[in-house]
Amino acid sequence: MGLYKAEGVVLRTRNLGEADKIVILYTREAGKVGAVARGARRVRSRLLGSTQLFAHGRYLLYEGKNLHTLSQGELVRAFRRLREDLTRMAYASYLAELTDVAIEEGEPHEAVFVAFVRALALLEDGDADDLALRWYESRLMQELGYGMRLDDCSVCESAIEQDAWASAESGGLLCGRCRQADAAAQRLSAGVLGMLRRIAASDGTRLSVLRPNPADRRLMAQVLRRHIDFRLGRRIKSAEFLATLESMS
Repeated sequence: MGLYKAEGVVLRTRNLGEADKIVILYTREAGKVGAVARGARRVRSRLLGSTQLFAHGRYLLYEGKNLHTLSQGELVRAFRRLREDLTRMAYASYLAELTDVAIEEGEPHEAVFVAFVRALALLEDGDADDLALRWYESRLMQELGYGMRLDDCSVCESAIEQDAWASAESGGLLCGRCRQADAAAQRLSAGVLGMLRRIAASDGTRLSVLRPNPADRRLMAQVLRRHIDFRLGRRIKSAEFLATLESMS
């Protein structure tokens, strides 16, 4: 590939030496890539702003054997507010780790990239509402082919309007007759099921019209996180801190 341009978001960083930084970018064109940004930690570095956590920018990279080299960066959006507010920082860190874990290195997926940027914008522009997380979790799983089956029973395929149980093992819902197929399945009210369906069908706009109570918010978070953990085969570490933060609020 040699020298190439890519639009990306900084998922995580690690210091290297006295002034350099290793940056993990999720890019529209090349998927997830790791790159060395020489001198990026110096106060006067032209790469300082574009290599901050969650920064959205346009980058000039040179392909290397293991790590690429990041030679130029132009900010599209700093997402500074996500680094300055504890709740927004926790939410954005969870989304970044989820993306990092779910996406293999070097595999571009433009729809996921667009959804990720939109989710970060929702967190920065709105009231740090956890529904932005639920929307991105749902959209990410759909785009990767792991979306929850929310219209019918995963066992008998009968349509479900109420009396639904969410089953991570089955990848969707169980009806009243089939709920014994998964002892860990969670009972969903008609209201929670309706909100999950609306979130899954949403483009990320008008999430504010949903008004779940605290108990319903916690249940939706549990259902989607269990689904994700089962499909990815591992837990998202930052989800534990996020759960603690949400319980305190």
